[in-house]
Amino acid sequence: MDIKPIPAAIQSGLNGLQDAQSGVAEAAHNIANLNSNDSAIVNTLQGGQVTEQSQSQSSVLTTEAVNLVVNEHLAKANIKVIQTADEVLGTLIDTKV
Repeated sequence: MDIKPIPAAIQSGLNGLQDAQSGVAEAAHNIANLNSNDSAIVNTLQGGQVTEQSQSQSSVLTTEAVNLVVNEHLAKANIKVIQTADEVLGTLIDTKV
């Protein structure tokens, strides 16, 4: 039996997990710095209308929140790849012994 694909699958899962971690860190950084680029929002509502600045920040916040969720799912998928490769390797070892 050839087990060469197993380490490649594990490495692929680890690379994907690192990419997800980087994506989460980037989204978190963007959210944390949302107000540092502009002055803090005094009021999101002025005269019953949302200001242009708060719309822009709201859009960025929404985008980054979606990025956080996407990267969470990416991490979970890559963890599943690693777990599956580990199970396959364990099964091969048990079968060989």
